Amino acid sequence: MAKRKLIFDVDTGSDDALALMSALLSENEFEVLGVCTVSGNRDVDNTTENTLRVIELLHKEHIPVIKGASRPLIAKLDYTRHINQQLETVDENGEIISYHAEYLPLPAAKIKPLEKVHAASWYIQTLLNSEEKITLVLTGPLTNFALAYRTAPEILDHIAEIVIMGGGKNQTNSTSASEFNIFFDPEAAFITLSVGSKVPLTMMMLDATHQAYLTYEDAARLRKLNNAIGEFAAVETESRIKAYNLLQPLGKKDIAPIHDALCVMYLLDPTVITKKEFLHVDVVCGGIANGQTLIDNRRASQAIKNVHVCYSTDSDKFREMLVSILEKSNYLH
Repeated sequence: MAKRKLIFDVDTGSDDALALMSALLSENEFEVLGVCTVSGNRDVDNTTENTLRVIELLHKEHIPVIKGASRPLIAKLDYTRHINQQLETVDENGEIISYHAEYLPLPAAKIKPLEKVHAASWYIQTLLNSEEKITLVLTGPLTNFALAYRTAPEILDHIAEIVIMGGGKNQTNSTSASEFNIFFDPEAAFITLSVGSKVPLTMMMLDATHQAYLTYEDAARLRKLNNAIGEFAAVETESRIKAYNLLQPLGKKDIAPIHDALCVMYLLDPTVITKKEFLHVDVVCGGIANGQTLIDNRRASQAIKNVHVCYSTDSDKFREMLVSILEKSNYLH
């Protein structure tokens, strides 16, 4: 069976890193054509450097990294759009605990991103020149894709599927109404979701990704790989567990969602998602509900359906899939 061609778009912190690693290690299933970076979890300079570090960790230096948008389309122009989420704290030992460190704990990258090209223009060139349709995995704010699509809407003819980590119905984090990736650039999200009536578009909401977690036991299993990849994955998992315990306690203690990796697991095995509906989804831009994903689940609705909305995950399957894929690093050359 032919490999699925992927483009990643990331704001690389810890969960983007694990998602990207899982795709790069799934060499029989995916061909990663390039990785675009965007401002989100950290500034785009940081997310680009972090992405380069992951590429080097997996010895995939041939895969291009393309620096993208440094700010959202409009949101940062409006000072009233404040994030309402605690992003870091200090533990009992005085250690700063956060979801995403400024830099991943990996050696500084020796390779560089592509020069004199922006992620949006690279999207357009790559998609329009591809004879095969390409799947997009968008795990950060959606600024790069929105810029590319508004510039060259004909790129849709070259897209097989779009899988997004973002949004939430019963779970939010940045504000009482919104999830971070959508909140950070709601106008870009609105533009991106609008293409879902033309191209298959699946959204991994927080409702599903909060069930896509790893545990301390999984971290211990990864550490037993006794290699740099396993150690890094273990450290990041443990760091995320500490952050969630202190900043955002979930229904179970000592777990950490690896949100973005659910996009990859879904592409490998769609049955990892246990509840999904095809519905109309809008995004609120501005105001008290800025960044909210409005899901129209009215059975009599006449609104055009545009998003396959994922609500829940088989947690055990997710854990086993992700850890098993990372264990492939023992055979990486």
